[in-house]
Amino acid sequence: MTADACRVCGARLSAWEKKRCGCGGPRWASRPEILYAIACSVRSPLHVRDFVRLAQRDHGCEIAVPSANAVLSPDRRFCWAGQGMYSLYRHGPLPGPRSLEGVSRLVLLATGEPMTVDALDYCLKRLGYRYNVASLKNAIRNSAWIRWQPDGRWAHEQGQDAGAGPPHGIPVVPDGRHEAWAGLREVLADEVRRFMTRREAKLRGLGAPHRFGLDWDEQPGGMLLV
Repeated sequence: MTADACRVCGARLSAWEKKRCGCGGPRWASRPEILYAIACSVRSPLHVRDFVRLAQRDHGCEIAVPSANAVLSPDRRFCWAGQGMYSLYRHGPLPGPRSLEGVSRLVLLATGEPMTVDALDYCLKRLGYRYNVASLKNAIRNSAWIRWQPDGRWAHEQGQDAGAGPPHGIPVVPDGRHEAWAGLREVLADEVRRFMTRREAKLRGLGAPHRFGLDWDEQPGGMLLV
C-alpha cells in the first residue's frame, strides 16, 4: 500500500489532505489555506515565524506568530516537526503526533522492534524532526506506552496499539480510515529499515583509525561526535 498523491503535482499526501493539495496556491483567502499553500511550496519543515514571514511576503496576509501557531497546531494536515516547526507528510514528519513521545510511538509500532535511543534518534532526524536528544530521552522515559528493556533498547507496549487499528491517542488518520494507517505504517516501516541499513553501514566505518566521528546529516558541518 502507498500513500495518496496530489492529482496535480504528484506530492505524497496524508489521509488528512485531500486528493489535490495547495500546490496551485490558496484555494480561498483564509489563514489555514494560505499557510497550507505555503507549506506546499517549500521542501522542508518551517518554523512558525517563517510561515508568518512568507504569508506577508507572498500573500499579503498579516498574521501574528501566536495566531499562526493557533492555526497550524490543530490542523491535522500539518505535521509537527519539532518545537515551533511544522511541515507536510511529503517532507518526512508524520501526521498526527504533536510530541516526540507520539512520534517515537509511531516509529516503534511501525517497525515492531525495540530500538536504542541512538537508533531512534537517527531515524527521527532522517524523517526531518528537529530537537535536542535530551528531549527525546525524556519523552520516551516518561511515556506510558514505551518501556525500557534490560538489553538497553526501548519497545512499545503490546496490546491494542500492536493491532491493525491506529494507535491510541494519536490522530494519525481520520476516524474510520484504518486502511490509511495500514498504508502509512507500511511506508514508515520501509523507511526505517532503509535508515537502519544506512546507519549500520556508517557505524562499521568507525573502525578506521582516522575516523573520530560520524556525520549523521551527510552535510558539511553536520559532524556528530560519538
